[in-house]
Amino acid sequence: MRGFGASQVNLAIRRDFPIREALHLQFRAETFNILNHPNFGYVDPILTDATFGQSTKMLSQSLGTVASQYQQGGPRSMQFALKFVF
Repeated sequence: MRGFGASQVNLAIRRDFPIREALHLQFRAETFNILNHPNFGYVDPILTDATFGQSTKMLSQSLGTVASQYQQGGPRSMQFALKFVF
């Protein structure tokens, strides 16, 4: 039995702000699954189950890692970073 296809769009933006000759501040914003597209995971393959052929978990839960928001199929999430480069 086949599962569902996975689709996810991520976006990262970076901007450098010069302070002096060799100093600058860097801002970075990253968004994972920006469209918040649902990605279904595990499909019940057992013919006698009441949920046969239905997806019972999202893809991020099916993969079984701790930080599901940053992997393929997780919910929309964002992170921001500020870095001082000298």
